[in-house]
Amino acid sequence: MSLFTNPEIVRNARIQLRPKRMISAAALCAALEVALIYFFLRGGFAVDSTTTVYGGGQGLLRTILWIQAAVLVIGGGIASIHAIQREKDQNTFDFQRLTRLSPLGLAIGKLFGPPLMVYFVFVCLLPAAIVGAVAGGASWEFVLAAYFILVLGAIAYMAFALVISLFLQRGTATWAILFYLLLVFLAAQSVGTTNVSMGTVSPFFATELAQQSTWNLAPTATNLFLRNGMPLTIPNHFEDLFFGGVVHHAVVLPILFLTLIAWFIPAVARNIKRDPTSYELYTPPQALAFLCYLNFILFAFFQWRRPFVSFLGARSLSALGAQSMLLTVNIVPFFIFGLILLRNRNRMRRRLHGIEAGPASLESIWPAPYIFLGAILIGAAMVGVIQWKRNPALEWSLAVAIFRVIYFAVWISCDLLFLQWMNLRRGRHPLPLGVLYLIVYYVCAGLVVGALHLTQNPFTAIFLPTPLWELNTTLWSARPAEWIVALLAVAAMAIVFIFLQRQQIAQLQPRPIEARDIASASAV
Repeated sequence: MSLFTNPEIVRNARIQLRPKRMISAAALCAALEVALIYFFLRGGFAVDSTTTVYGGGQGLLRTILWIQAAVLVIGGGIASIHAIQREKDQNTFDFQRLTRLSPLGLAIGKLFGPPLMVYFVFVCLLPAAIVGAVAGGASWEFVLAAYFILVLGAIAYMAFALVISLFLQRGTATWAILFYLLLVFLAAQSVGTTNVSMGTVSPFFATELAQQSTWNLAPTATNLFLRNGMPLTIPNHFEDLFFGGVVHHAVVLPILFLTLIAWFIPAVARNIKRDPTSYELYTPPQALAFLCYLNFILFAFFQWRRPFVSFLGARSLSALGAQSMLLTVNIVPFFIFGLILLRNRNRMRRRLHGIEAGPASLESIWPAPYIFLGAILIGAAMVGVIQWKRNPALEWSLAVAIFRVIYFAVWISCDLLFLQWMNLRRGRHPLPLGVLYLIVYYVCAGLVVGALHLTQNPFTAIFLPTPLWELNTTLWSARPAEWIVALLAVAAMAIVFIFLQRQQIAQLQPRPIEARDIASASAV
C-alpha cells in the first residue's frame, strides 16, 4: 500500500483539499509572496558591514524558509495533536480501530493525513523561495540540503505530536499544544554553548544552512565586535563534536531525525488499534533501549575536554564533575522510563488473572529490575567513556564513580517502587498523588538539609541524593563506611516498598473457588 492509496490519507484529502479551500490558500500565499518579493528585492533590510540582517534575495529566502518551517512544525504539529484526540472526542476512533487497515498503515495515515493542508501551504510558498535563491545567488546544494532537513525534521516533530495525541484524554488538547509549542521553542535554542557540543535540534536550522556556500568548518572572523581593535574570531556554529571528532551539524541532524522517527512511529503503531485502557508506549526492553539511545547521544556529544561553562564562568570540569552532571541529566529520562513501566490496578489485575503473560515473581518488585538494570548499564557505559575521554590531570576515582552508579540505581529504583505502590492503591488519581508526595518530600528535605548545611554529610544521602553529587576522593577516603551505610539504608527503604506493593497485589489476586460455591454451581 502506497501513501496515495492509504485510506486514511485519501479520507483526509477529500475533507481538506477541496477546490475552494485550495484556491483560497493558494491566493493568500501568492499575495504574501508578491509582497515579500517586492519588499526584499526593492532594498528592504539591506545588508551592510555593521549588521547581520539579511536583505535582497538572501533575506527573501531566509524569510520564506522561516515561514515554511513555522507552517510545517507548528501547524503540522497541532494538526497531529488533534489527529487522534479529536476522533476520540467525536466517538469515531473506535470505528477506525476496527477497520482492516494494519496498525502501521493507520499510523502512517494519521501522520500524513491530518496535516495535508499544511503540506499544501508549504508547497505554495516554494516559488518565492526559488526567486530568493536565484536573486541571492544561493548555492543550490545547500538550499536542497536545507529543505531536506526541514521536511525530515518536521515529520519527526509531527510523529512526536502524534504520540502525544494517542495518549490524550478528553479536554487536555490545549495543554498538550502549549507543551508542544514550548518544546519547539526550547529545541530551537542552540545547545552548543553548554557542555553538549551539538547545535540546535530543530528544523529551523534550515534557515541558517541555506545561506552557506562552503562545508568548511574553520572559525570565522566578524567585524561586528572588536577586541583591541581587531576582528573577533568566533567558532563555527555548524561544528559538532562526536566523541571529539568534528562533524558538520547538517550531517548530524538528518540521522537524529531519522532515528527519532524510527522510535515514534512504532510506538504509535503498537498502540493505535488497542483499547485505550491497555496502552503501553513501549515494551520494557524497548523502553530500556530508548533510554540507552538517548544516553548514547548525550555521551557522544558531551564536551569531555572543554572548560565547563556555567553562570559562574568557565572552569575546568573534572571527571567526577562530568559524572555528576551526566547523572543529574539522567534523572528526568529515568523517571520518564519508570513512568512508562508503571502498571495501574486494572493492568496488574489482568496480569494476575493470566490475561497478560509475565512471570509472577516480578510483579511484587516491578519496575525495579528494569530500572536497576538500566541504571547499571548506562552507569557502566558512563564510567567507561569517562575513563576513555577524561583529562588525566584532573581528579578521578574509579571506586567513587562505581559507588555513585550503584547508589543512583538503588535510589531511582526506590522512588519508582514507591510510585508503583501508590499506583496500585485505591483512589481516583493515585499516581499523580504519589508524584506530588514525592515532590513535596524532596522540597522539604532539601530545605532542611540546606538550612543545616549538611549537603556533604554521608548520612544525608539516606534522605536525599544531593550529597552524592559532591562526593569526591577526599570525602570518600575520610568516611567510606558511612557512605556504604547510607546506600544500605536506601536499599532497605526499597525493600519496604516491595513489601507494601506485595500487600496490594495480594488484594488483587484471584480468590480460589470455595467448596460451597462448587456445590451450589453443581446443584444449579
